[in-house]
Amino acid sequence: SHAGDLSEKDREVIKLSSKKWVDTYNRNDWKALASLFTPNAVMMPPNHTEVVGRNAIASWEANNENGFRIAFDIQHIGGNDNTAYVRGHSCVFIPDGAGGFGVDFGKFLEIRKKQADGTWLIENDIFNSDAPVGSELLASCPFAH
Repeated sequence: SHAGDLSEKDREVIKLSSKKWVDTYNRNDWKALASLFTPNAVMMPPNHTEVVGRNAIASWEANNENGFRIAFDIQHIGGNDNTAYVRGHSCVFIPDGAGGFGVDFGKFLEIRKKQADGTWLIENDIFNSDAPVGSELLASCPFAH
């Protein structure tokens, strides 16, 4: 591999970071989730202005996604030894009010920055649904188990 390329070790760290993000999201621990972003991270939710910084991210999540769960299917990780991007599909499990969930299938793109301690934090996060506005939620997720 060329100097500056994303190493296999970094790839593995990023995959584990992504798993930790999903696990933290699924506990709805929004303060802990926000700590997986850089201090001035920008989150770009659909149909909403950008959300800037850890406090704003934690508060957006608490206001918009409490009770939600998520699953990721990473399609690609690329980048170099200090900036990486993670692209994939997501299933957001949205409570139906009757104890079950409907699934919103979509996609995400993260830009991650390597920190001095070797962790990879999210600097930019954009995500959106594949479903047309007003369409029904799916009954299940194609890749969640």
